[in-house]
Amino acid sequence: ITNFPFINPEYIFDIYNYIKIICQIYNYFHFLNCLEYFNKTYLYKYDIQYLNYYNDINHITNNASESFNNYLKKLFYKNPSFYELRYHLKREESLSYYNYKSKIEGVWKKKKRRILTKTDEINDLIKKYKKKESELIDKKCDKNDIIDLWYKCLLELNKL
Repeated sequence: ITNFPFINPEYIFDIYNYIKIICQIYNYFHFLNCLEYFNKTYLYKYDIQYLNYYNDINHITNNASESFNNYLKKLFYKNPSFYELRYHLKREESLSYYNYKSKIEGVWKKKKRRILTKTDEINDLIKKYKKKESELIDKKCDKNDIIDLWYKCLLELNKL
């Protein structure tokens, strides 16, 4: 489920149903509950286009804010007073432009390479599957073949 945003949005509902059938066959009831929650909370309430990075993996939006949130949590071991919070936020704001820009982009010290490497791996994998999808479409294959293809992509993404 966590890798759905990287899959072609045209097939998300089909892949969801495919996974649901597999869970029913193998009696994965706990995962079925999670799947149903995901379905009700995300698939039907939101437009998948806005939650999907299939065509633009470079704009995964919450990495920088999550990183900054974790950074702030490490600054404060307990709830800070208003003035302590204000002091630290002003200090962060006054950092050099390059350092500030790096943090906004989600780059935190040594993690930069790991994040970029993971993003590159995901990007390469998605490109590979887009090419395979295009070939299947050119061969006028059945839609189920394309769904199977993207399901395999999900399995590979889980291994990354």
